[in-house]
Amino acid sequence: MTRRRRLLVAATLAVALCAGYLSATIGHRLDHGGSWWHGTDAQSRTEGPRTELRFAFIPGTEVTFGASIRNPGPWPVTITGVTVNDGPADQHVFKILRLAVNHADKATAVVFDPAAAEPLRSVRVAAGEELPVFVTIMIPDVEMAPGSGLFLDDLAVDYEVLGLPRHQRVPMGFRLSVHSANGYVPG
Repeated sequence: MTRRRRLLVAATLAVALCAGYLSATIGHRLDHGGSWWHGTDAQSRTEGPRTELRFAFIPGTEVTFGASIRNPGPWPVTITGVTVNDGPADQHVFKILRLAVNHADKATAVVFDPAAAEPLRSVRVAAGEELPVFVTIMIPDVEMAPGSGLFLDDLAVDYEVLGLPRHQRVPMGFRLSVHSANGYVPG
């Protein structure tokens, strides 16, 4: 084999490996897990395939809910951040006050235990595993019409797969609703 031919084969293999790496990492998506959690300050109801988790609209109050993020694989991921809003901070509807996680693996079931939750830092989630995440948000002091509400269906998740940073909106598997039965005008 000539030197030129060896270089051509090596270059072709390098391009194929790079394309495979990018395809594997860019195509890797997270999904909602099989469980969620809420405290006694919320009601849940299911109509057909949709579940709604409803909190009362009381401006300035804190509400905490839990959702699990599932890594369907085939690669492990490192979750580096979670938020409920994308975009500029001054346009966020909900302010996150606290993010915490319960660690789960093949030996333990996905458990939502607020007392054992730890602040969210970079955390590795193996292929096929879920990460239970607690999110505490503050209900904003905004005008609301009677019977209206604020909704949230997914979490914005920053993660790395095979060293490549990724960002994705991951469905929670339920709709979070902050409902204003009587309306509200800030005063």
